[in-house]
Amino acid sequence: MLALFALLLVCGLPAWAQSFPSVFKNVNLVRNTNLEKGYLRETINVVVENVDQRPHYKYYLPLAADLVNKLGGLEVRDKQSPEKGRFAVKAVETSSSSDFQYYMIQLPEPLAPKSQITLGISYYVLSTLHPRPATIGQSDRQYLVHTFSAYVPSVYPTVTQKTKLKLPSTNVPDHTLTEGLKSGADPERQGTTYTYGPYSTANVAPDTTYPVSVRYEFTKPVITASLLERDLEVSHWGGNLATEERYWLRNNGSQLQNWFSRVEWTLSNFQQLPSSSIRELKYPLKPGSVDPYFIDDIGNVSTSHYRPGKANRDGSLELRPRYPVFGGWNYTFRIGWNNELSTFLRRAVSSADTYVLKVPFIEGPKAPEGVQYEKAVVRVILPEGARNVRYEVIDGAASNGLPAADQIQSHVSSHKTFMDTLGRTALTLTVENLSDEARDSQLVVTYDYSFWDGMRKPVTITAGLLTVFVAAWAVGNIDVSIKKR
Repeated sequence: MLALFALLLVCGLPAWAQSFPSVFKNVNLVRNTNLEKGYLRETINVVVENVDQRPHYKYYLPLAADLVNKLGGLEVRDKQSPEKGRFAVKAVETSSSSDFQYYMIQLPEPLAPKSQITLGISYYVLSTLHPRPATIGQSDRQYLVHTFSAYVPSVYPTVTQKTKLKLPSTNVPDHTLTEGLKSGADPERQGTTYTYGPYSTANVAPDTTYPVSVRYEFTKPVITASLLERDLEVSHWGGNLATEERYWLRNNGSQLQNWFSRVEWTLSNFQQLPSSSIRELKYPLKPGSVDPYFIDDIGNVSTSHYRPGKANRDGSLELRPRYPVFGGWNYTFRIGWNNELSTFLRRAVSSADTYVLKVPFIEGPKAPEGVQYEKAVVRVILPEGARNVRYEVIDGAASNGLPAADQIQSHVSSHKTFMDTLGRTALTLTVENLSDEARDSQLVVTYDYSFWDGMRKPVTITAGLLTVFVAAWAVGNIDVSIKKR
């Protein structure tokens, strides 16, 4: 069993952090931690009350500094009215020696004295769940470790709080038992859910932490894409939307202690035993998707199965890598398919020369263990002559796992292909720390494209062919015979 943390660790905030005004208190705080996937997902629901004599609209949220570079999908909403959309969240400059990164949450309107609001704070953290042991046998079970504080860090005093952990299985060989934080057993177990608390912390300093750990079975791969490049090419003349995705995959699970055994692997497959390796990848494709292809560094991936979709049902593309991808192993490949452009493109009502393209931001494999993307580059290649390009990511009432719009890097460039003159207009969007929760989130691209812009390509081809014919005629009429003058 893991060594228990017997002492309560109290770390004082630095002077600059203590300057945050104590105008709020957390009446009740519930942190829900979901560990069913290969990355950490958390939602903090907190009832906030204004204890000052004046209205205030700035609420500060601390997160561990070592998680900032792995943090994604941070968003805050009114728990009672999530359809109102996200609240503005901005990182606050901190000292390099600080243990926390602070975020300023701007409420849509100042909170009056003695009034309350329930904040729903959600985010996910990539590559923070570590395998223990780090190396295992080919048929051994894999375990991951999650370390956190039983007391949720906060700038403000918290009256009551608790943390609920949702685990993927009931096999939990090690977890920290707290001492003196509450009466009775802590944590309480109910199936695959472990609950630390509730704690009465009205008299506990806001900066107090109590480290705990839990080690649990996770006999699935920890699928990580170090890079995803996704291209969507729009063709007005062909009426086609061509999609290609290029993956650099890695398994962040436990590595093999010994050499890979093909015999042992065949036996485990025959017995249908669970494995921490990537055996196959399943891609749901939109209805109407055709002409799928799948290529890795060697060539066509022959071990695959494709079921085309119907009018109201997704298609399915199942791929098996050339080898099982165990912990620490990599696999690079690309897939692509075509769709009817009319399914995704519409003319704007305001102008006949303005078009609106609505496509999924990312799609990718659908796996119960989840997929995490360290970096995703989405490129929308528009027809030659497209201009005045704008985009937005649709934000619904529920979290779609995408960062705020100001955290998505974008730029417009020229992409030259066959028989282009000036090159096609390409919108490139770059996002770091993305998860598969963003699957099927919608990207809307608006651009201007007139009739004469559409005639650029056929005029170019016609002019090119005419030039060839004229040149051939001119060369054919040159007299190169030898005769007497």
